[in-house]
Amino acid sequence: MKKLIALVLSLALCFSLLAGCGGKSGNNAASNNNAAPADKADDTVYSFTVVNHDSATSLGEKYLETLFGAIEAESNGRLKFNYFPGGSMFGATETIDAVKDGAADICWATTGTYGGIFPACEFINLVGNGINSAQIGSAVLNIMYEEMPEVQNELKNWKVLAVHGTSNAPLSTVGKKIEKPEDLKGMQIRAAGTIPTLYLNTVGATAIAMPTSEVYEALSKNVINGMANDWHNIDCFNLFEAVDYCMDIQLNQTSSFVFMNQAKWDALPDDLKAIFDKYFASGFAADMAGYWWDSCRYFVGDKMRENGVEVYEPTQEMLDHLFDEASIAAVHADYVKYLNDKGLDGQAIYDKGMEIVARVSADYANVWDNEFSWEDWDMAAVEGYQPKW
Repeated sequence: MKKLIALVLSLALCFSLLAGCGGKSGNNAASNNNAAPADKADDTVYSFTVVNHDSATSLGEKYLETLFGAIEAESNGRLKFNYFPGGSMFGATETIDAVKDGAADICWATTGTYGGIFPACEFINLVGNGINSAQIGSAVLNIMYEEMPEVQNELKNWKVLAVHGTSNAPLSTVGKKIEKPEDLKGMQIRAAGTIPTLYLNTVGATAIAMPTSEVYEALSKNVINGMANDWHNIDCFNLFEAVDYCMDIQLNQTSSFVFMNQAKWDALPDDLKAIFDKYFASGFAADMAGYWWDSCRYFVGDKMRENGVEVYEPTQEMLDHLFDEASIAAVHADYVKYLNDKGLDGQAIYDKGMEIVARVSADYANVWDNEFSWEDWDMAAVEGYQPKW
């Protein structure tokens, strides 16, 4: 019996010493044995389907592949992106729903395709609101998203990676050069979305709504007489082959987005989310888009000239007509009404947008002083990036 008691005491002492030295027993020990070592990284590969209605050779597709290529490289193979441009998986009007519902993971989209769905975001589409470049358009739209619940509500169904502006639209025509206001009378001009439609009708043309994919054929067959398509769009769909004249003027642009499926985002570990945030949440991707899309004015203008298109400056008479204060005021009033009809406070949204434009205008006053190329954009600048806005 004494030997048995001594043995029990000895065993008790051993367990006590183990506990004192950090030893664990019972359920805690089992949990610890099942846990991954602290230095073992998550080696799960997360794959993404990226859909885009623009062509495989477009600057917009290059933009996506450049951004996600950098993110993929930084993830050391844990993030993988598969690209489906040119509407090869989903058409232009289908991509945002495909991403919302999880049929695709990421998309690039523009309000020009989805007129009426993002009415507050369409503020930057207004002609004559002080936004004359994609760079200032991107700044304004990002501040609107940060500060305006109406914009946040429009985008709530997706994980928003980026919002940005696009290149402004010149006025391109077939057969007839627009040199004086009366030249617009009776001309059927393709417009990209609700706001450009209001504008073109106000200045004397007849706005025609149609998908961009149909514009080339419509121009070639004289179904329409011209288009107010932005420089990037002209390049993406080779529309420079179908027109004779291009008035180099800064009309409307469209607000655009890079969306991700929310559940796909939520499933990512924090360290991979941090890589996305480095490029997107920092404002780097939005500023990159503004710079890239603005550069289209230069290289697409060159393509037009090479294809025999006369790219010309508007006459002073046309400038006065296209930016006539009464016409601009009428279009802006129509926009406020359009917002009101959507159940929004149109005047408040408009006033806030104009205040933001005034806030950042000085920072973007010299965008067009010198010619530049999208290839000049420094991807290495992402480290510690700070946007002007």
